[in-house]
Amino acid sequence: MRRTNHQLEFEFRQHGGKRKGAGRKPKNVEAGMPHRQRPKKKRNESLLITVRLADGLPSLRRGGALKVALAALSASSNRHGMRIIHYSIQKNHLHFLVEAEDRESVARGMNALLSPLARALNKLWCRKGKVFPERYHDEVISTPTQARNALRYVLQNGKKHGVVSPASIDLCSSAPVFDGWRERPSIASIPAALVVATVAPASTWLLTTGWRRHGLLDIHELPRSKHAARTRANLAQSLRQAKLGGGGSMT
Repeated sequence: MRRTNHQLEFEFRQHGGKRKGAGRKPKNVEAGMPHRQRPKKKRNESLLITVRLADGLPSLRRGGALKVALAALSASSNRHGMRIIHYSIQKNHLHFLVEAEDRESVARGMNALLSPLARALNKLWCRKGKVFPERYHDEVISTPTQARNALRYVLQNGKKHGVVSPASIDLCSSAPVFDGWRERPSIASIPAALVVATVAPASTWLLTTGWRRHGLLDIHELPRSKHAARTRANLAQSLRQAKLGGGGSMT
């Protein structure tokens, strides 16, 4: 009697590939910057940079944390080819307007700033762990209009978050040393013992002359939401495409 051979079948689990819930989990409650390739930057262009703290940490605008942040900014305002022109320190994030030779200079300059700052904050707060868990976000500034909007966004950011009154300037930013106000802030609003981080002087045309073509900054101006600006841009693009496509009339 001939023996029949039966082939055994095994079910192998497949790993990898696109599936729900796959990928590295965000370190904060909200997902941070995805690891996409950053847009190219020309030498004469500036960058608007945002860095966020890990969730649950104390405010950067108070006591020792503010002093530590100001000291770190002063020490790294001009290193590795990156120059910090303006800054804003908020409760859980920081904004910088910087000039740099290239992307490599930005990466090295930001590392020289954030690594010592994270160590100093951990020491101050008697903790261990990540202080800046996600990579920084940056936006290339290439036109005078963008430069003026970026200046307003950084210097007036405290008003956006409701921590600075409309008639004042943010003392946790480089606003007190900014020379582009339409009207100089009153002396009474600036404490005599004010501590401001040392920033590098602007050297590009955009941040020295170009932005002024659209007028000096008014102390009462409020920063526009970048999301709202993108929404308006998307709407304008949709309208242009509708006209080019010869679509029906809009009501």
